[in-house]
Amino acid sequence: MSLSLQIDIPQPRYKAGDTVSGSVRLTSQYAKGQEVDVGSITIEFIGRSTTARKWPRVPSSIELFSFKNTLFTGPKRLHAPFSQNGNINQDKWPFSFVFPLDCSSSQRDSFASSPYFNSDPNQPLPISFVDDNDQVGSCSIVYELQATLLSAPKDGYYTNEGCTKKIEMSVYRSRTIEQPNSNFNTKRATFTYQSLLLLPRQERVLAHRPLTIKEKLKLKPPSTEHLPKAVFEIRMQTPSAAVIGRPLPLMLHVDYDLDASTVPLPIFHLKRVTIHLCEETSIWGFRRVGEIESTRWTKEITLQDKQFEIRKPRVEEHLDLRQVMDTIVRQDLTPTLKTFNIVRTYSLKVFVRVECAGKEHLVFGDYKRCTLLAEEYDLQTAAYNEPAPVMVDEDYDPPPPYYFVTQEAVPEYSTQSQHMGHERHDYAGQNGAAILDAPESSAAVGLDSAATAVFAATTY
Repeated sequence: MSLSLQIDIPQPRYKAGDTVSGSVRLTSQYAKGQEVDVGSITIEFIGRSTTARKWPRVPSSIELFSFKNTLFTGPKRLHAPFSQNGNINQDKWPFSFVFPLDCSSSQRDSFASSPYFNSDPNQPLPISFVDDNDQVGSCSIVYELQATLLSAPKDGYYTNEGCTKKIEMSVYRSRTIEQPNSNFNTKRATFTYQSLLLLPRQERVLAHRPLTIKEKLKLKPPSTEHLPKAVFEIRMQTPSAAVIGRPLPLMLHVDYDLDASTVPLPIFHLKRVTIHLCEETSIWGFRRVGEIESTRWTKEITLQDKQFEIRKPRVEEHLDLRQVMDTIVRQDLTPTLKTFNIVRTYSLKVFVRVECAGKEHLVFGDYKRCTLLAEEYDLQTAAYNEPAPVMVDEDYDPPPPYYFVTQEAVPEYSTQSQHMGHERHDYAGQNGAAILDAPESSAAVGLDSAATAVFAATTY
């Protein structure tokens, strides 16, 4: 078609409560322009939440709100200038809408029958986003302006000729909570580690004993009763709520059991941290005409996989991982939301490797629910109806106070090259991970290889 409508708005991104102002103009593809008999020009402001299963692909849509204004009423002949001539001496029809804070849906169908979804017809306006899963389905929340031109009637009859122009707007929602709550989920693992490496280098030769004949012939496993023993618990704390665009508060603790151990406190170093975020999306969609069911898909996102090869942060009683690595939540993620037919939630898990006396100890994290809050903060914005953070099968174990996060002190690091041959310590365990390349007698190696770390993890 040679005619087209253009919608001009000053910005592409809005939030609930903002005023959307702009104008509509008529253009032509002809260089000289053309004359048009116009019956009316209208503009609609619409919000929709749409879902569709992969098969059969029958889209189902819920209208969040709808406003319509008539900008021009004819019939009248108007001149449509060439589209590349700019806006000089061109008719414009201004419009203005106020972005609602809440939905105004009048649809009360079977979508609202599930308690898992939000059935409130006046729930807070959700943000805009689009997600398409190739294997399961798709969902979207879209806000758009639609301008429509209808031609003037000819001989008393409407011809339904005209043109339509749509533009989508990005809509975000500010959080009302300045700081998320301090509830943490805790993963615990208890280790018993026996090794000559727990002793200073000068004491290892004195500590080992010769192998017996049966042990040399491998008729009997070497005894480990004489080996020094370290018993400790590693705790990894993950938050139940976080803010997009900000670092995740991840707390690592090492609790050493002096009563059960036979050596003083050794040195612990952080070796590797992997942070996974599971994005879970649930939708109501038509299985076939007249039948509705819920569909769900997940996507695992690796936020960080940091390995400390040379400079290894030292772990004492506790370590805030924000001090030693990047734990920022990606800004392209959608906040946790719950609408008529779409629910998006997140779960967080962290894998940690801690090194002690040349041995790595791994703590496997479990996925625990983590509510993601919007990046922008606005106290005046209406509260967002999102699932409250919960701690499932977890005891409340508060992290240490956060005051040390703002300190200027740099975490202690160590390298093997810096400590190689370091023997000035006069008590066991001070060589820690710095003695990985120290030469040992064959007997010591044999005894140590038979004494592997005992993993007795307890999940809470």
